Amino acid sequence: MEKISLASGSLGNNPILERVLKESLSNIDPKILLNYSDCLGLKELRKQISKLYQNITEENIMITSSAQQALAIIFDYFKPKEISVQEPAYFGVLRVLKNIKIKALELEDNNMIYLTSNYNNPTGKTLSLELKQKLSEFKNIIIEDNPHDFVYFEEEKPKNIFEISLKNKIYISGFSKILGPGLRVGYIIADENLISKLKSEKITIDIFTSTLCQKVCSEALKQDYLKELRNYFRNKRDIALYSLEEHFRNEDNFIWNIPKGGIFILGEFSEKIVGKEVIKIAKNKYNLILEEDKFTYSDGRSRNTTRINFVQNSDENLREGILKLYKSFIEVKNGS
Repeated sequence: MEKISLASGSLGNNPILERVLKESLSNIDPKILLNYSDCLGLKELRKQISKLYQNITEENIMITSSAQQALAIIFDYFKPKEISVQEPAYFGVLRVLKNIKIKALELEDNNMIYLTSNYNNPTGKTLSLELKQKLSEFKNIIIEDNPHDFVYFEEEKPKNIFEISLKNKIYISGFSKILGPGLRVGYIIADENLISKLKSEKITIDIFTSTLCQKVCSEALKQDYLKELRNYFRNKRDIALYSLEEHFRNEDNFIWNIPKGGIFILGEFSEKIVGKEVIKIAKNKYNLILEEDKFTYSDGRSRNTTRINFVQNSDENLREGILKLYKSFIEVKNGS
């Protein structure tokens, strides 16, 4: 029986990204690897990134070796004693914050805040523009970690908090969800003064991010492929939603969201269904890999949900995976 995974944040075999990456690599002169690079990152890439957002320049950007490194740099610099965190949260940030007191998210201007303002992983939620405008006025630091900003399924990208006001705002994103996690290229956007301070932290860690990987990202952005990628991901989402509706339409004990961006659907079991048992049966009987949600909460407790990655499988395997999810669910429901 073939193993199918609806877990992790992988992009799977993606014909658009495979084409873009192949062309990007073919355009790179190997001579660029013979010298050291700017710690802030390739200027051409920083300039390209700046054009994707409002009210910034390349001087507001530092390239990092993944968004995970960006998180490590930021928290190592600030060394907060406590922080208000939007949960569920990316498990990687919880690892970085393991020795720091984490408070439930309080949208008050009294402490450092970490959140995802657009397409939260895994809930898919986006903050309202009104709330973003309120947050833009805060004097304390807000860390806005948005890996899915350019994977949106509506007409345009929602505005970011830092685009309203950059003061005391730090933005993190990268290329893992729009080009490939294997590249390990992320970036930080902040005011020039803070970028210069974070630069010192970056030098201590690895001096600079891989020039080859940065150049791949730069060549990829020249191909203007993001709209095509969004259409591809939107179609994948719709296949997943149709399959969920097909199998679960008469079930009250499992509900799911309809994401307007990102690569995940969040499925929520009722209190009558133990999600951990569904995940166990799915793995042991149907060779289906689902994720437990306890790693996305600072207290390590499950909220009886599982996220469904709808982009990493072929259409056939995506449908088959959701069918196996349904079969596992039915077995738990019937007590078998």
